[in-house]
Amino acid sequence: MKIRIISFHKILYQGNIISIIAPGIQGYFQILKNHAPFISILKNGFLKLESKDLKKKIKIEGGFLQVKKNIILVILQ
Repeated sequence: MKIRIISFHKILYQGNIISIIAPGIQGYFQILKNHAPFISILKNGFLKLESKDLKKKIKIEGGFLQVKKNIILVILQ
């Protein structure tokens, strides 16, 4: 899957991942390959990204996440 994480000022991360775990309003959720189209509001917490070569945690204070056709867009506050 491809992911782009952006704030109002810059792109924070962009690349290919295997999974993402994100803090939704009703708790953490995971997105894997071929996930159904999905939009969620994000709350304070950590985005946990995993790829073949990388495990990365990004602290966030809220935002939005959209999944569509194996492309994930995260817009942070």
